[in-house]
Amino acid sequence: MVKFDGAKFARYLKYDEMVALLQEVAADHPNLTKLYSIGQTHEGRDLWMMEVTNRLAGDPNHKPGFYIDGNIHAGEVTGSAVCLYTIGYLTSLYGDDRWVTELVDRVTFYILPRISADGAELFLTTPHVLRSSTRLYPGDESEGGVTPGDVDADGHILQMRIEDPDGEWKVYHKDPRLMVRRRPDDTEGKFYTILPEGIVEDYDGVEIKFKPSKWGLDINRNFPAHWEPEAVQRGAGPFPLSEPETKAVADFLVAHPNIGGVMAYHTTAGAILRPLCTGDDGKMNPKDLAAYRAIGELGEELTGYPCISVYEGFTSGAPLKGVFMDWVYEHLGAIVYSTELWDAAARAGMPRVFGKAARRTDEDGYKLLQWNDRELAGKGFEPWRPFDHPQLGPVEIGGWRSKFVLVNPPEPFLEGECRKNMLFTLKHAAALPQLEILELRAEAVASQLYKITAVVTNRGYLPSNITEMAKTIKKAKPVVAELSLAEGARLVHGKAREELGHLEGRLSLGGYSPPNPRKKKVEWLVQAPSGTRVSLAVSSPRAGRASAEVVL
Repeated sequence: MVKFDGAKFARYLKYDEMVALLQEVAADHPNLTKLYSIGQTHEGRDLWMMEVTNRLAGDPNHKPGFYIDGNIHAGEVTGSAVCLYTIGYLTSLYGDDRWVTELVDRVTFYILPRISADGAELFLTTPHVLRSSTRLYPGDESEGGVTPGDVDADGHILQMRIEDPDGEWKVYHKDPRLMVRRRPDDTEGKFYTILPEGIVEDYDGVEIKFKPSKWGLDINRNFPAHWEPEAVQRGAGPFPLSEPETKAVADFLVAHPNIGGVMAYHTTAGAILRPLCTGDDGKMNPKDLAAYRAIGELGEELTGYPCISVYEGFTSGAPLKGVFMDWVYEHLGAIVYSTELWDAAARAGMPRVFGKAARRTDEDGYKLLQWNDRELAGKGFEPWRPFDHPQLGPVEIGGWRSKFVLVNPPEPFLEGECRKNMLFTLKHAAALPQLEILELRAEAVASQLYKITAVVTNRGYLPSNITEMAKTIKKAKPVVAELSLAEGARLVHGKAREELGHLEGRLSLGGYSPPNPRKKKVEWLVQAPSGTRVSLAVSSPRAGRASAEVVL
């Protein structure tokens, strides 16, 4: 049994390190991989796509396709790690693990580890944080206020607390590190104002404002589905697909109609998200909803995360516009999930709450500090220390080192996070449709006249069209059977190219179902000499291709 070196892939890598690892894997597995750029970022970095499939087992474009990406948000670098881990797992275990081998033989994986490559590089190499692209947006730099920065030069941007009798915060009685909100009846004691660590531009000695981030883009609000301008949807960009990163991703997906399954990795919440982002489940086709729930249950079992609707369960009815996930489902008709990786709060013993219910108690904050002390030897939280601030005078700087504690898992936890989420994605990929020719036979009905009978089935869980939405928007092409005759043979009845429609999978809405919705029979009459070979190929972009031949 080959031992998979997961630690080699479960790492937070800078761009050049990531590219070097991808190139190494591509060189080591030439029959399983193809590495290429699908475009460039705002700063000119290549967006590297790793294609993983057994190229000797068929044309990658003629197999069911599964697309995986990570790190569309700059600081959510756990997503990149899961993508790299998946690449390593598939290539390392191919030929040794039967399930992996069968999956790589019949599915083409398209894996884009890092979309916001510019933003991730800034996140990994400086103390700064940002949402996605480094392109300046919306562009108004005139307004002053608090600008986050590493004023004490310790390599982190933390928080500042300032003694203030009118401040909104106080020290928690169980732990002097924890700041909690002041109650309405708190009138005695020491109180504080809390600000991000940084400088205060244009400070007048009295009023402290917050300067808008110069990196205001959120490229996961830049997709065409329900896109709204900045005044409605923050970070949306000037128009749909205005950014080179989103345009490259969209162009790639549209150019690969075989892709029926999609996974996008984010952080942080500990939840598997599914569409819709702008409406409740009642607006989704019931069959599609059943598929989302059934596959999502596999994810719940493997990851321990709940699988929830964005609109109903994650944002509590607050619509998100221009989101990748809704675009993939509503405009392409594929099944797409977006996993919010990592769950420090849940590991500290807090219940998972989202949306309007997500407000935490003082005791929750205390539990998180206890977890930090127990699991990280206290290193995730920087104790408050005095600092003479150039504008504000005496302050204290401290707080969570959130980048690799709250936003992304500390490295000892990273491989476990990668493995369980990768396994869910592979289970989703295994649910893709799979065409097979169950039977191909020739029966002589007269001298040099034969009836050719074929029975075709879909052995996958999902139907050949993937979703009912794909039918509605006409993105689902039917299964086609094509008969090829040797020279000297003639088709007497039937068409050489027969459209069989869509073949159902094992997906069920419950109750009784027809016994053969997954199978189709097709017949031809062929005139040919005895011993002539007749070939049949059946195909559908999202269900793959199968072939067989019979001798007359």
